[in-house]
Amino acid sequence: MAVKAGLRIGTDELETHFLAGGNVVRVVQALIAANKANINLDFQQATAIDLAGRDVLDAVQTSVRPKVIDCPDPGRGQTTVAAVAMDGIQLKAKARVTVRTNVNTLVGGATEETIIARVGEGIVTTIGSATSHKKVLENPDMISKVVLERGLDAGTAYEILSIDIADVDVGDNIGAQLQTKQAEADKQIAQA
Repeated sequence: MAVKAGLRIGTDELETHFLAGGNVVRVVQALIAANKANINLDFQQATAIDLAGRDVLDAVQTSVRPKVIDCPDPGRGQTTVAAVAMDGIQLKAKARVTVRTNVNTLVGGATEETIIARVGEGIVTTIGSATSHKKVLENPDMISKVVLERGLDAGTAYEILSIDIADVDVGDNIGAQLQTKQAEADKQIAQA
């Protein structure tokens, strides 16, 4: 029987997890880290997380030290989330989301990609429902407030701690472009 900081794990349990294809060392390290951080994580839950393909030690460490996720993810080639306010002006926004792992919903919980998608959706919805792009530029934290109120972390492996709007830039005047195209189409119909 292995004993560390009040943890008791039988050799039969360790052997069973090893034979199931689990990473025994990572599970034990995660249990020790969770115990030191006063995180309620038992052996069964840790092995379930490990066998589900998640890094259980990283999950515990992210519970202790939250991580920051960029939205949108620059690694996927996106640099901003673009949306058009009701006045036809496009705004391009970047957000930084601080999350902490929720070990209770880690197995079966959605991943970072879902958080990024939901925050992006919240940005588009908030900008799109603004009557003027100026309101968003004057008060960019309205995006954070609306997005946080929507409970975007439901069903995910994370708990959202904060959403910070890193940048909001003015894009194209989409409304004017559409009106110009409509006028051109009306002119061609009239000439025909």
